[in-house]
Amino acid sequence: MCIRDRYDPFASRVIAATAGEAPYVLDGLLYHQTGLTIEEHYTDTGGASDHVFGLMPFFGYRFAPRLRDIKERRLHLLPGQESGPLLAGMTAEPIALGHVAAHWDELLRFATSIRTGTVTASAMLRRLSAYPRQNGLALALRELGRLERSIFMLDWLRDIDLRRRTQAGPN
Repeated sequence: MCIRDRYDPFASRVIAATAGEAPYVLDGLLYHQTGLTIEEHYTDTGGASDHVFGLMPFFGYRFAPRLRDIKERRLHLLPGQESGPLLAGMTAEPIALGHVAAHWDELLRFATSIRTGTVTASAMLRRLSAYPRQNGLALALRELGRLERSIFMLDWLRDIDLRRRTQAGPN
């Protein structure tokens, strides 16, 4: 269920109890039949994945999930970027920009197919996650998602209003 700032739903879909909700987040945003213009979307941790983070900017959304155990999560910087002493313990391997660049055209086709409604976001994300880990498109979208998630985490750490919105939004 997707809820707007007045806390009434704008999209709803029944999914299996065993299904992860992350693939369905974009369905509610893209295919709701209201006149709402949505700019920022909140979910809990279950609605967040690197693939969803990676796709949100293609559609003009700011993704602001309430991430459980944010202090345990790692930042992925650009190659050659230094984290500095404050973030040194929070960084992991750098973003593999080569994967993103090599599969950029595929990423654009993937996002366009979802945007035009040729296929639903949930169907494409479920299929993508079922591919072997070596799938180039899946790796590229994961890397793009890691970059977007890292930017979000840095924004979250410095912006108290964003922290408040991410806590209040999913409730």
